[in-house]
Formats: sequence, C-alpha cells, structure tokens
Amino acid sequence: MPGAAVARQLGAGRYAFRTRTSAVSWWGSFMLLLVTAFCVMMFFVISGESEWTNAILFIILGACTFLGAIAVPLVARFRPVAWCAVFEDGVVYQYGSQPPIAGAWDEITGCRRQATDLVRNGVTMSTTHSVYVQMPAGNFMVSGDTPDAQEIGALIANSWVAIQNRIAEEDATVRMAELGALLEAGGRVEFGPFTVSLAGLEHGGTVMDWKKISEVELMGSTVCVVVTGERKPVREPVAAVPDAVLFLTVSDALRLAARQTR
Repeated sequence: MPGAAVARQLGAGRYAFRTRTSAVSWWGSFMLLLVTAFCVMMFFVISGESEWTNAILFIILGACTFLGAIAVPLVARFRPVAWCAVFEDGVVYQYGSQPPIAGAWDEITGCRRQATDLVRNGVTMSTTHSVYVQMPAGNFMVSGDTPDAQEIGALIANSWVAIQNRIAEEDATVRMAELGALLEAGGRVEFGPFTVSLAGLEHGGTVMDWKKISEVELMGSTVCVVVTGERKPVREPVAAVPDAVLFLTVSDALRLAARQTR
C-alpha cells in the first residue's frame, strides 16, 4: 500500500519504528566461539605438537577472529527489518520485502503486550518488549529491546484500548436510548433472573419498587440488589446476568430517577 494512500485512509502519522535489537546476543555467540577456538589451540600447544601445527592454529584463529568481527555486525545490519508506523486512525506493519499490513484501530480484533527479560547469571542483560496485533488484514508482532520498541508497543495498545472504550460507550449510549424508549412505552426488559420495568425490579416473582432499592452493584462475581428494610440482599452470579454492565447502568438510572420523584 503506497504511503500516500495510507496517509489518506489512516490520517496523520504519529510514530514510525524499525526493529533494532542490541548486538549483545550476536557478540556473545561470537565471543563464545572465539574462546572455544582458543581453548582448542591451547590444548594442542600443551600437548607438545610441532611449531608448524601451532603456527597454523594461530593463523586459523586470527583469520576467524578477523572474519567474525566483520561478519557479525553485517549480519545484524542487513537481516530483514520489521517496520511499523502508527497513524492517527490506524497502524501499518511491514516485514522485509513482504506486502505491508494496514488496518484502522476499530479493525483490530486483539492486542497484547509482553515484556521478556534476558537473564544471565542472575543479571538482566536486556528486556525485549513485544506487542501482538490481530486483525483481518493479517496478524503481526513488533518487538525489540530498545526504548523505541517499548514506546510503540504502548502507543499501539493504548490507542486500540481507547478506540474500544469509545466504541463501547457509543454502543451503550445507543442501547440505553432504545431501552429507555421501550420502558417509557410500558415495556419490560429481561436480564436473566431480573426483569426491569418502570414499576420496579422483578426477581423470583417479586417486584421491588425502585424507591426502596438502595443499591444495585457488582460485588466480585456477584450482582447484589440491596433493598431498604431487607436484611439480606438479592444476589445472583454475574455470569447469569446477560449484559451485566447495561443492567447495572439501567437499574442505577431508574433507581435515581425514582428517588427524585419523591
């Protein structure tokens, strides 16, 4: 997808990131190989091999050190790079020469962050920050052990959560309006074991007047209805109440409205 098309569809750019991992692991592997070769060479020296054999070993070790010092940085530099750009309305990801993956925030179906520490001998050498993104256009992961990787992971996750909250609020507003119109027309709405109407809250065949209900709240995994004058609240598992958040919101609104009409 061309950059101009992305800008038109996803708005202004906010942040761009190329994965960069430190060379600690690359140089660590190289140094381990170097130390191993040195130990092998010392074994031949101690075992009393000829000077020609020792000279050849020194030449081989020197050549390997020279080539490794050049090859390790080049491999780290020219390996495929993951590129990710965050826009006002979405995100774009590309790995190497593969086609880019682009999507708006509301198209993302899942987003998860993770931090993994690289510990050696009880010491944290580095921390890899990863963010996993799922969307219809394709799934991708951005990771790295730099502050930039942590920043873009937080930016993607926070932007997605903000959009999800906004969508949830807009959906709740629409559903509340529809529910209010239904109740005003004298209708009743069932939420599992509870039935809501303007007359009151029905549970187990008993209708509780909204004016007598002091609290409708979520306590742990239980929905509790506290009625004035009753010793025990009405309790139901939250799993048994469909749209528990909407039920709590509607019940609280009707309870407060009933108190104001006293």
